Amino acid sequence: MIFVERKSVAPGSLSTSAAQAQADNAELYYSTWTVGQPAFDAFTHYRGYDVHQALRKDFSWKCGYCEQRLDKGGFEVEHYRPKGGVAGCDHPGYWWLALEWTNLLPTCPGCNKGFRQHIVTADMSEDDVAALQAVAPQAIHGKATQFPVGEARLTAKSYDHEGEAPHLIDPTRTDPEPELRWRCDTALSVVEPAVLAGVPSLLGQATIHCVALNRADLVMNRTQVLGRLKAQRIKILDDLESDVAEAVAGASHHLKAALRRVEDMKLACEPDEPFSGMAKAFVQAFRRELVAWAEARGFAP
Repeated sequence: MIFVERKSVAPGSLSTSAAQAQADNAELYYSTWTVGQPAFDAFTHYRGYDVHQALRKDFSWKCGYCEQRLDKGGFEVEHYRPKGGVAGCDHPGYWWLALEWTNLLPTCPGCNKGFRQHIVTADMSEDDVAALQAVAPQAIHGKATQFPVGEARLTAKSYDHEGEAPHLIDPTRTDPEPELRWRCDTALSVVEPAVLAGVPSLLGQATIHCVALNRADLVMNRTQVLGRLKAQRIKILDDLESDVAEAVAGASHHLKAALRRVEDMKLACEPDEPFSGMAKAFVQAFRRELVAWAEARGFAP
């Protein structure tokens, strides 16, 4: 998960007369809505072709939450604030934001919907995950209508994003990096909430849970990318140790060459690469490791 600047302007299909008619009909419907009634289900214009294209462009064809590549069949327009109800309460949903550009994100089904899915923990191995997946999952994970907040929920027609202190990270408004800790020291690529002021990040914790960022299939896909980065790290360290052993006088030169190779690893951190948030955390940690290696041997990078 990475911060994404929403560069595209609101697509035209969200403000056509037909879209406005849907918004008006929703407002009329909710003027007499009472708890227990179904949600207004006639919104369609948020799925317009121009909406899809703008989201693809801004998010580099990746899920806004998990950063998986989005194929055409796996692309869903997600309402950050759910439009038709909120899990665990009697709120009608944020229906007035159903056609609001800033409330729309591109997602994969695994993040957006509630599916029966296995969740992986940091102490598991690949064999553990294989054993886990050999049994049908029972628990449902994924966002669906989850939207935890820290203050009173917004009511129609408030657009005050910070007013209800949302716990789920919107990657176009909040940088996820300080809230998440990517485990690169484990066999599998698992994400945990960052520890801030001695306690786990509330935003990190809620986001990991809501969109199931440690579901088994996602973790295994991330682990493939992490495995390639780990292999590059081992090769760089082995070469560096060998070079330094053969020519101690040129140690600083060899370290600088190694750091240049780390720069090449940063290609996996580009915003259009899958799982770039995880890759960035690994590469930054490896660079710090190299600097510490140099300092322990008495020469500067």
